[in-house]
Amino acid sequence: MAGIPRSGNPAVGGIMDYVRSRRLQPGDRLPSERDFAERLGIGRNAVREAIATLVALRVVEARPNSGIYLRRYEKDSSFEALVMLAGLGEVPDATEVDETMAVREHLELLAVGLACRHRTAHDVERLEGVLRETRAALAAGEGIAAWDTEFHLAVAEAAHNSVLVRVLNAFYQFTAPRREVMFRDAQQSSRTLTEHMELLASVRAGDEPAARRLMLTHMARARTYWSVVFDEGKPSLEESAGAAHAPPTHLSP
Repeated sequence: MAGIPRSGNPAVGGIMDYVRSRRLQPGDRLPSERDFAERLGIGRNAVREAIATLVALRVVEARPNSGIYLRRYEKDSSFEALVMLAGLGEVPDATEVDETMAVREHLELLAVGLACRHRTAHDVERLEGVLRETRAALAAGEGIAAWDTEFHLAVAEAAHNSVLVRVLNAFYQFTAPRREVMFRDAQQSSRTLTEHMELLASVRAGDEPAARRLMLTHMARARTYWSVVFDEGKPSLEESAGAAHAPPTHLSP
């Protein structure tokens, strides 16, 4: 599968690549701005901006008259920081992907359960419209990553819990580049459409147990897909770290 060029800030991605390749630990000192500029083949201003971003995200710490040091960013930073780093070009590793999927799975189960209780006629119409667009995209041989996101976002909004929508939207942003790769596979896309149709039927009927079972199966398939990808080493997440296509209408991932 062809790779997608890395998106975002190349300086941020380059610095984080350095941290990982050297297996730096919290408290370790990073190279100087000039050193990074030479290593990455970019200007010092770009490096300075990247370091300022990483400081703001609590990934590194700038110590006056001393240098730049790595923080315990897995514990000191937030999930929003992880999302922003991904948008800037940082590529999540297998553990981050697996842990993200595990958390998202529980949130999706909560969302579809609440959607069964609180959905309105407008919510159902919106989901039906998303599936029509998904079928049209498949018929045209196009990817459905954006419409997959739109479907899950519509389910979350049908739960009528704004906090849940915000949290899940962060997950959709984090996973957008990976799903662009996944939905290049026509079989995966077709299977997803079928599962989304089944989920819609359950939500429309207000059948919460069935909807939760279907969502669990849906998410388990995605986790299995990425587990195989990492085991086989293709496509790597380095290849899948490109920018997702612009989503339709009000899509926000």
